Amino acid sequence: MKALSTSVVVVGSGSAGISASFELYKQKIPFILLERGDKVGGAGKFGAHGVFAINSKQQIAKGVTYDYQQAFEGLTEYNHYFVNGELLSRFLKKSGANIDRMTEMGLSVTVEQSEQEAHLNDPLVYHKFNNFKDKMNNWDQLPAKFVEAGNTVLTETAAVDLDYENGLKAVIVEDKNGERTRISTQKVIFADGGYCGDPNMMAEKYADSKNLLNLGERKADGTGIKLAKKLGADTNHTPVLFAHGCAPSLQINPMRRDSSVETLTNLPLFWLDQTANRFVNEDIVYDFAMWANAAHNVGGKYYVLVDQKTIDTFKTQQVNLKDTFERQFCEVGETPRTTVGPLPNIQQDFDDAEKTGEVVKANSLSELSEKLNLSLPALQRSVDAYNHAIDVQDDDVFLKPTDELLFNVESGPFYAIVEHCAILGTLDGVNVNRNCEPVREDGTPIKDLYIVGNNVNGLYSDGYPSYEGIANGFAFVSGWIAGEESIKSLKQTKMEAL
Repeated sequence: MKALSTSVVVVGSGSAGISASFELYKQKIPFILLERGDKVGGAGKFGAHGVFAINSKQQIAKGVTYDYQQAFEGLTEYNHYFVNGELLSRFLKKSGANIDRMTEMGLSVTVEQSEQEAHLNDPLVYHKFNNFKDKMNNWDQLPAKFVEAGNTVLTETAAVDLDYENGLKAVIVEDKNGERTRISTQKVIFADGGYCGDPNMMAEKYADSKNLLNLGERKADGTGIKLAKKLGADTNHTPVLFAHGCAPSLQINPMRRDSSVETLTNLPLFWLDQTANRFVNEDIVYDFAMWANAAHNVGGKYYVLVDQKTIDTFKTQQVNLKDTFERQFCEVGETPRTTVGPLPNIQQDFDDAEKTGEVVKANSLSELSEKLNLSLPALQRSVDAYNHAIDVQDDDVFLKPTDELLFNVESGPFYAIVEHCAILGTLDGVNVNRNCEPVREDGTPIKDLYIVGNNVNGLYSDGYPSYEGIANGFAFVSGWIAGEESIKSLKQTKMEAL
């Protein structure tokens, strides 16, 4: 086995890992950064559009009054007090300073009203990356700075084991060819992004795991969580899915923006669950987290049902509905569209999706029920009830706004878009203290280990909340905390050795 030596090993180069590495780099502490993929970055680089913060200089300049008390009490109450209060407090109190720190990293953000329609009147807490392309490029430049300062960045290399006896001795890593290296080190920071890439862990925790559409980091296989648990870390917590939006498939998903099928899934049309029942006010489409939670609640899959007349209308007309993802892809200051259509390629898009199974087409409701294995009486009842709500302009069950009660479902062919709960990862793993050290069930910390980002329990009770950018904000700040605490511990050990 090859051998290397350093002071700290950082596992993962997403938001938490790159943030921890930056702190070590600034303080001139030798480290080795490991990245399982062939390039640096995780969900925070490839998907996130911003971070949550309070009391940033930008917010203060704009006169934002939403402060620590409101944020702490709001998140604590939202999660019914199933939170790690000290860790939440430390995150919130450092979140404002993190905005300037991100600028120093080359990852500049600007406080801007939330992208999502449901949050347009929320307090100004969302700090959006100024330019998505620049963010990607600047993230890629950070490893070169680390290496220039004498550190090591190993891509296509994963941690597989720890040598631990009354303290950390080494991290055992393995490259893409299966060759192992022993890295002698004093500290390790696990920032490897949760476990959404481990199908066994997902199936164990989520009954609907087969229906979930993973748009997150499939390389995140729970290594940090597993190795911490092996050393006695407490991993007891309600599973927390990083549910965020919905989509038909990896081929037809919001990141691609190239299919009319995907466009219609982003609108408050007519939704049915796997029992042929309507299950939510479809207006929830305008809140990504709650939209995905609603889908997760009905088994991770549902159907968007439209008829031919609706398809033809979208093909030739402009419709006064907002595409929920329209804002997501606007740069800072850009004005989003507030209508949809005309969509001249919609028929071809639906025909193509029918061939691949993302859309199921039938000439009658009876045929549709057979193809989807739905109860025909339940399907007919749901369609009749929805059409009645359209006719009288009153949704007396789910209370959809009248200006969204536009399209009934009357005559075939009928089209059912197969929609899945999309996830960006997982948000539970290891119980930690305020310093991001894993703790045992008795609350004592496991020294020399730090757990950050999506590996951490204690920020959420059972689901991702509607505080935009909070997962990414916590990833950056928790990586910063772990970097600071590892440096403090190294210095303390050095002092004790003198």
